[in-house]
Amino acid sequence: MYGIENLPAFILAAIIVVITPGIDTIMVLTRSISQGKTAGLYSAIGVSLGLLVHTCAATFGLSVILAKSAFAYSLIKYLGAAYLIYIGYKSLTAKTSQTEMTSAEAKPAGNGKMLFTAFLSDVLNPKIAIFFLAFLPQFINPSAINHPMPYLLLGSIIFFFTLVWCIILALLGGKVAVFFNRHKKAEAIMNKTTGVVFILLGLKVALSKK
Repeated sequence: MYGIENLPAFILAAIIVVITPGIDTIMVLTRSISQGKTAGLYSAIGVSLGLLVHTCAATFGLSVILAKSAFAYSLIKYLGAAYLIYIGYKSLTAKTSQTEMTSAEAKPAGNGKMLFTAFLSDVLNPKIAIFFLAFLPQFINPSAINHPMPYLLLGSIIFFFTLVWCIILALLGGKVAVFFNRHKKAEAIMNKTTGVVFILLGLKVALSKK
């Protein structure tokens, strides 16, 4: 469909990545707890919009490069596979975060400013940029690798899942924070699941034929 391969696997991997606690999760929860649900919602929108920037960067960067060179396609494929295996390994060996999500005092800020700072923190995160560059091409058919549509669709799926999840976090706020604070094993289980999924995905990509 539209040059996309293994869509169910992509959706599974995307959901796992989105719900695994990270910088975006902590930002949305902290804002929601300290400044209210509205602040959390604006932060949720901000971090989600940041992903659209990464999607466009991958779309109009990679599609042009890969269209001109079969070698570039193979290089991206194997580097991407190696990166997926790497982040899988890092997730498997990651120690559970000891950070407590609490209602810290914060200076009131306008909704627009909160949205912008959340957006900027996501856009300027190099790990997210690298992830998009490595992740998206692995689910695009080689015949469509130079077309923007599959990149945009895959990026939009991640954007949608992120927006929905972050809105849930913003609305539930303290309840989610209490859960993560009390159940550190939940984070460990998510990390292990993420690790296994990405290592298997990376191996599949590396061993698959063009």
